[in-house]
Amino acid sequence: MNKPDESLISLNKFCTSCGIEISFVQALSEQGLCELVEREATTYILLDEIARLERFSRLHYEMEINLEGLHAISHLQKKIEDLEEQVKDLRRKLQRHESSNLL
Repeated sequence: MNKPDESLISLNKFCTSCGIEISFVQALSEQGLCELVEREATTYILLDEIARLERFSRLHYEMEINLEGLHAISHLQKKIEDLEEQVKDLRRKLQRHESSNLL
């Protein structure tokens, strides 16, 4: 039996430790909000997804936000990240332009 990849955590272990339902994480996966990996009849979560899943579970269980709301939040967060990256790029271009004008 192969040892699971160190970048993965068992879905069962994650859900038990966080006190959330497996069906909730499966529903997130079906909505494209997280990625699940199947290996040898066991479902795993990528470690990179843990913080995102914890955030989704808090929004869902504590604030009662449904899957559609989580999807909308995820979409808006992605747009914000994209805009922040554009702002960084524009600042770099502006700094290069300003420094070339000083010479």
